[in-house]
Amino acid sequence: MPNSSSLWREIATDLRRRIEAGEWSPGETLPAMRMLAEHYGTNSHAPINRAVLHLINEGVLVTTPDAPRRGVRVRARPKVVRPIDQRFESTNASPDVTFEQITGMDDVTVEIAYDRETPVDVVELLGDGMILVRTFRYLIAETPHQVMRSWMLDRVAQTAGLRTPDDEVPGRTTETWLREGGIDVRRATLTIESRLPTEEEAAELAMPATVPVMVRKKTLWDAGCQAVETNTTVVVADQIIYRAEFSLEDLC
Repeated sequence: MPNSSSLWREIATDLRRRIEAGEWSPGETLPAMRMLAEHYGTNSHAPINRAVLHLINEGVLVTTPDAPRRGVRVRARPKVVRPIDQRFESTNASPDVTFEQITGMDDVTVEIAYDRETPVDVVELLGDGMILVRTFRYLIAETPHQVMRSWMLDRVAQTAGLRTPDDEVPGRTTETWLREGGIDVRRATLTIESRLPTEEEAAELAMPATVPVMVRKKTLWDAGCQAVETNTTVVVADQIIYRAEFSLEDLC
């Protein structure tokens, strides 16, 4: 029998292999620790616990601290391919399409929340005043996929017709809301980076803080070069593929 310092590694490797082979489906609960200990021929739960914790930190397994009876489950990782920005898909494409249309996923749930606050960094970008914070949390097959937050001055949001979550229309972009409210949006800046999530982001995405995320930041500017809205989308890195397609002739 391997010594205790290497046994947990062998167990972790074998559990990963069995998961990849489909022995347990995404979302399925692993057998009880006692059964796993019997399977791997150990009288101690310590190497099992350490192997499971290692796979949780890798993002292979997941557990819900506030619902321990659900046990340890195989983490679902629905892979989504989407454009960096919908405008890259076609020069004639409407920017107003739903998340389901963009991703091809149909089992999607969106949780929307509104808050009003005055974060210093956002006020410096958008100007003085109360800030409306719109939060959109997307779940695919009940698995958290991404969280998007949008910040804009509350008076700008009121002009655009955004007062409560009930005003939101599936597929309607912030750019459309602003333009229909008479705000002349002329320019957008976009950055994408990969990093480890903050504790808050990890909690919202129900994932360990050791699994990287992709962070997409976009800011809209009006004709006077004033930022009118900025947003950040955080998505688990192993659940997203960004792409861009455009004509090189348009660059000449």
